[in-house]
Amino acid sequence: MRKIYLETIQALATAIEAKDPYTRGHSERVAMYSSIIAEEMNLPEDFLNTLNFAALLHDIGKIGIPDEILNKPGKLSEEEFDRIRIHPILGANIVEKIDFLAQASSYIRFHHERQNGRGYPEGLKGENIPLGAAILAVADAFDAMTSDRPYRRAWNLDDTLHEIESNSGIQFRPEVVEALKNAVKKGRIRIDAG
Repeated sequence: MRKIYLETIQALATAIEAKDPYTRGHSERVAMYSSIIAEEMNLPEDFLNTLNFAALLHDIGKIGIPDEILNKPGKLSEEEFDRIRIHPILGANIVEKIDFLAQASSYIRFHHERQNGRGYPEGLKGENIPLGAAILAVADAFDAMTSDRPYRRAWNLDDTLHEIESNSGIQFRPEVVEALKNAVKKGRIRIDAG
């Protein structure tokens, strides 16, 4: 049964990447980084399983975003960014109806929330953000920064860590940032960029 679940999730993740080719491999890398961060935090196996499912599907809501917005090479207009902001809600709505993904749906819904309450979609703050979503936020940002995008080149590891650390407590949960830094120090997380 678990094998069928995983195959279904991987098929859905592949569908996301077919729509947004610049994110090829993004979901798998976010899942890998999320798992390593959660392991550094000594979180239980069932939490890691749910987090892995959420990470693989965290951008599934982008299926509902027009291609011309997703693949726009320049800066998004405010209206276009408003459309992008609904992807966590769309994604959560897609997966919450699947029984074994019910918990994962909350991680998907809130992975763009910020510690200071200025994220989206609900403006949750601090500990009100589920831990799984807080881990996804760091893993997602780390991969986005260290990957080439249509609008910019990948950042190097030092600049990425500096940026994430400077947003600890503002955008990112501090204990998650520390777990990421520990994983990098131990060589558990590496990147190919500069």
